[in-house]
Amino acid sequence: MKWLVLLLLWIVATGSGQAQSPPGMTVYNGHVSDGNGNAAEYATVILLENEVQVGGAVTDDEGNFSMRVKPGKYRLVVQCIGYEPLRKSVALPLGDRDRLILRASSYALKEVVVQARHIERKADRFVMSVLPSAGKDGTELLSQAPGVWLSDKNISINGAQGTKVFVDNREIRLEGEELMSYLRSLKSEDIKRIEVIPIAGVEYEASTKGGAIKISLRRCPDNGMQGYVSLGTSLSPSLQGYIPSVSVNARVGKWSLNGAVSGTFTPRDKGEMNSNREYGTVGNRFVSQSLYDTDSKYGNGRVGAIFEIDSLNSVGAEIEYINQASDGTSWSQTDLVKNSYPMKSTGNYRQKDDYNTFSATVNYLCEMDDRGSVFKVIADYVSKRSTGDNFHTICYEQSSWSYDTIYRSHAAADYDMATTDISFQKNLRKKMSLKIGAKYAYTLMDDHSLYEGLTSSGSWIPNEEYGYTLRYNESIVGAYASFSAEIKNWSFAAGVRAEYSKTSDRSEDFSRDYLDLFPNLSVTYAFDPIKRWMLVGQYARNIERPPFYTLNPNRIQSSDYGYQIGNPYLRPTYINRFSVTLVYNYRYTVTVGGNLHHDLIREFCKQDVANPDVSYITYENHDRENHWFVAVSLPYQPFTWCNLTGNFIGVRQDIRMTELSSFSSHYLGFANAIATFTLPAGFTVEARYSGTSRLYSGNSEVAPRHTVGVMARKKLLNDKLLLAVSVDNIFNQANEYASTLDVYRTSSRYGNGLTGRVFKVALTWHFNSGKKVRKSKIEIGSERSRLNEK
Repeated sequence: MKWLVLLLLWIVATGSGQAQSPPGMTVYNGHVSDGNGNAAEYATVILLENEVQVGGAVTDDEGNFSMRVKPGKYRLVVQCIGYEPLRKSVALPLGDRDRLILRASSYALKEVVVQARHIERKADRFVMSVLPSAGKDGTELLSQAPGVWLSDKNISINGAQGTKVFVDNREIRLEGEELMSYLRSLKSEDIKRIEVIPIAGVEYEASTKGGAIKISLRRCPDNGMQGYVSLGTSLSPSLQGYIPSVSVNARVGKWSLNGAVSGTFTPRDKGEMNSNREYGTVGNRFVSQSLYDTDSKYGNGRVGAIFEIDSLNSVGAEIEYINQASDGTSWSQTDLVKNSYPMKSTGNYRQKDDYNTFSATVNYLCEMDDRGSVFKVIADYVSKRSTGDNFHTICYEQSSWSYDTIYRSHAAADYDMATTDISFQKNLRKKMSLKIGAKYAYTLMDDHSLYEGLTSSGSWIPNEEYGYTLRYNESIVGAYASFSAEIKNWSFAAGVRAEYSKTSDRSEDFSRDYLDLFPNLSVTYAFDPIKRWMLVGQYARNIERPPFYTLNPNRIQSSDYGYQIGNPYLRPTYINRFSVTLVYNYRYTVTVGGNLHHDLIREFCKQDVANPDVSYITYENHDRENHWFVAVSLPYQPFTWCNLTGNFIGVRQDIRMTELSSFSSHYLGFANAIATFTLPAGFTVEARYSGTSRLYSGNSEVAPRHTVGVMARKKLLNDKLLLAVSVDNIFNQANEYASTLDVYRTSSRYGNGLTGRVFKVALTWHFNSGKKVRKSKIEIGSERSRLNEK
């Protein structure tokens, strides 16, 4: 621990020091306000030498700015929407902070003649300041953020799965259309800044492997209410879906209140799968067709409140309830020829699932000083109850005989999760901070299932081979410390997180415990004073604990010759992530790096031991899987009304399934492109492309897939009403995959309403009374994501 003592002594010794400028440079800082003394937020402050920009900054929400330049005489230009431009000469250094006053303009600023820097690279993240007058919604702003991949159903950073989205430090636990609808409800006048963190620091869970996106909203102390009501529909020949949602935020005195109700109702979602097998031997053939029809419902409701005890202390609470239910039927027919003997089977399946989740959160926040130091305590509890009932009938026919099999199953699972999180951030001085924290999480999982078969006498007999009982406990204790600073052209953030985990399976008297360290380091070097060229190096160690649905050994029948089952003996995945990123002009990036996985959890296709003609999907750990990648982000704005964003990733995938096997290599490619056109009369048209090359997992592979979508949006009634019309997957690309087993290779083609060509219409009405309020959010624990269903 000597290094920690020395680090703390150095922090104390330097914490009271003053920021020093690099040799030959001076710090120019100031405050921009209007004639009434109100701060001018996000004004651009530019220094010109011979009409060439040599320095630039954007004021914060208090009107302050700071930049480093060489001493000398410059022409100063200050611009802000709604004010007359300010131009004057300055000679640096100044003896004191400069105070700049803008005059209100009687007309809107139509042209910006200098380039403002609204995107800044910190040691571990991009920070994008949002102008209130930008006139964009949350999805449009995110599509312009460096490295952010935005599709119609998912958000990721540089294509990495598992990216978490936070709004005012609260994780948004929405997915797909609901998440997109929520983000579209946020406007540029609501959003203060967006932070893109490709590799999350130690203050986040060690399982945050896909990075994080933080959206900070503006604060207004005045009383008021605002919210939105939205109704969307998704239609196709095989799909019928409705997505209503309502959200209300209010501020009354010292109280900030919020409530939301949303749902996804899909009374019809039809799908079809066609499969065949290549045996490689004469006299064997397999052809199968399956038809699916699912009626599903998802509802979410939450209410929360924050009470500001005084200007420094606040306490908050939130409760949430989620219900998810589905009723699906499927029909399958299979023609199997084995050793030249044909057999035909027909199956009918019905599966009903119901999930109920209740959660409650309380937290306390104390701001320690005017530098932004803060102390937080968060307590979180989640209870989930689920049931599943299945009824299956299969009829087998051969030329001389036939027989029926009828069975049913009932599965029930109870999950209880409690977490406590304590953290403290001390801002030692400007651009230097220390963070420490501790967390405890406890999870109890109690699963059981009963399988029964119908005998010829009409009685139900339990099948012990398929039934199971699983009682699983998990405790995680974590602590972390990190330090960040900016010194001259360098900025860095370093930390370490320690986690002790203990798991036990009480049903089989099995337990294990382990202690892990998760270090994290980010270093940035700026090649020029205004940070137009930067080089960023990052490293982190992460863990991915198995989602609970992968541990659940519940057998789910998909056809006469196929089923899916979980694996309660999965081990967590450990990931070493490192990258080097070259940044130009604050947003163009080229990243080279690697993600090295140990015990990566992958789907694996196997043959049933009792009946080799039956195959099933389960989950196993790969010994090693390494991804070496190059990622390029190329945003481009050829005209003020046109924004183009292209993201491309090339990957070399090295897989070693067991310690004794050799590595196999594959080359993968991913692309994502968005073109947004802002047209007169409040119209916006957006075209999207998403493409992947052939992908590999275990002994299976997924065929290349390319989709194109178009969306048009129209603002109505002074921007209070938003109409969105879109078409996803215009060319109706299906999913194709294959699995190679010892005896045969299976190829399948699958399509359903949600993944095929879909027409969507959504109407959103925004309302407010009084002045707009900051949408205060309750911070919660992040282990809940493991409860999500596949």
